[in-house]
Amino acid sequence: MKKELAIILSVCTAVYGLTGCAESASAPAPVAGTSVPATSSAVTESETTTSAAVEETTADSETTVSESAEDLTSGLIYDENDNTWSTENEKYKKFAAIMKYECGRSPDIKGTYLLASDDEIIFLGGINSVGSDGNKVDEYTVYEIGSVTKTFTATAVFQLCEQGKLRLDDKLGKFFPEYTVGADITIYQLLHMMSGIRREFLDNSHGLTEGDTNNEAFENWKRYYRDGYSDDELLAELFSAELDLEPGTGYQYSNVNYTLLAMIIEQVTGESYDEYIRKNIFDVCGMEHSSSMADGDVTVVPDPIPADKYPFDINELSPEGYFGCQRTCRGAGDIHSCAADMLAFDRALIGGKLLSEDSLTEMFKAEMMNNIFGYCCGWEYNETFGKGTYYHSGATHFFTAY
Repeated sequence: MKKELAIILSVCTAVYGLTGCAESASAPAPVAGTSVPATSSAVTESETTTSAAVEETTADSETTVSESAEDLTSGLIYDENDNTWSTENEKYKKFAAIMKYECGRSPDIKGTYLLASDDEIIFLGGINSVGSDGNKVDEYTVYEIGSVTKTFTATAVFQLCEQGKLRLDDKLGKFFPEYTVGADITIYQLLHMMSGIRREFLDNSHGLTEGDTNNEAFENWKRYYRDGYSDDELLAELFSAELDLEPGTGYQYSNVNYTLLAMIIEQVTGESYDEYIRKNIFDVCGMEHSSSMADGDVTVVPDPIPADKYPFDINELSPEGYFGCQRTCRGAGDIHSCAADMLAFDRALIGGKLLSEDSLTEMFKAEMMNNIFGYCCGWEYNETFGKGTYYHSGATHFFTAY
């Protein structure tokens, strides 16, 4: 199951913030595509370049990193001027040059960037950001990855399907008997964002968008984003709400879909979501710097949000500069990880260490919204980024990830 180019990961401090996890359909384009087995043809070199013109030059200060360096940077060319590492492999030097150029274009480009094939690192950069230890960010710096969490949740669901504990046509009524309005929604529809369930457990028409923060609704959101709601309270909010769409009739991005999947994982395994993800994904992939439903382990310093970004003070929702609803958003936006671990996950997933080829084929089948964009299972498909491009983005209040 070889891929010509495996992944670009940009997990970066943001110069803006979002409330909730990102709706990836409107996210900026990644620089390169990720092809997957049995779903599309391999991504070609011409399909994985940006449109920017790049001169393949190197700085005088570049030196080769010694073999004693970290595994991901061994044999790469290090440039101390911009804290980047680039391959010497002629096959990929063009891509490394494009990444280096793009990462150097603006001081607002910040964070950790990684481009890799199945077998080697092409480019790695820790750009314009520092970690909590005061050092420049690198491949082991831990970020909030927001909605990229959904890819892990989908993987867990398919693992349980392979074990016979779940079926894609199982209905929500089986797991939540009190949810009469959504009783016929299937796991398949949750995975593909076709359930018709609203975006968050709380109703979205309130002070967060209207600018009036001196009201009960805004206080409820503060409580929501600080894990102040119990599962029973969240489900009660959901069970009393009408669906926005008839299930199966259209696409609507919803974080609730994937938190319900996390709750179902807990029901059928008898384990908490974070325990399951750790044992069956993180440990299998060797993701030693990743966590689920955890606080206090992010190792990058977030930028302050501009005061005029929102009609309310974002610090009222996130006083410490970090996402506070790890349990509320489990399955949808709770995971923290680093570029090295995300690469390990990508290689393990596509390499068949987590799922069978049949499951991977099903995971990457897109329900197309038009001829260009479609949502798969924890992945999105978009031909405007290059034919065969699968990706997901994520955003918390202070961080973004692709």
